[in-house]
Amino acid sequence: MTTTTNTTASLITEPALFVQNLVHMLCDDVDADRFADRVGTTINHPAFVLGHTAYYAGVCVEILGGSVTFDEGEAELYQHGAECLDDGSKYPDKATCIARFESRCQDAAEFLTACDASLFEQSAKDTPFAGRFETLGAVASFMLVGHPCFHLGQLSAWRRVAGMSSAS
Repeated sequence: MTTTTNTTASLITEPALFVQNLVHMLCDDVDADRFADRVGTTINHPAFVLGHTAYYAGVCVEILGGSVTFDEGEAELYQHGAECLDDGSKYPDKATCIARFESRCQDAAEFLTACDASLFEQSAKDTPFAGRFETLGAVASFMLVGHPCFHLGQLSAWRRVAGMSSAS
């Protein structure tokens, strides 16, 4: 049997999985007790950023026709428009946040890899991204690469506000 590579899927999944390396650069040296600390500002803290982007990796799978099991209250805590909360008890601990982010990204990558390549060429007109992106492939690329990297920039800023050095 001959197998073929889904080029569109790999163009999305390879950088999406690389984002996990950036998360570790930004988060590994953050003290667990500061992971949900907004450091006296309105900046998004790491627990919110990772939860939000993990949530939307799952939403991406749903948009593409897959199914995801979300935790109770996850949508309310992380969906678009949800405020990052000062109450750290509302968020999972650091290890859980990182593990969930990695798991959701891995699950999304595996789902995309299993999709027929024609799915990525289908119209995005019936998605929340209608008018922004033409195809489901463009939606997936944004949701799994562009969107997380946008928020990782917030973590870089959070580090500086928190008195930490740049990530390395």
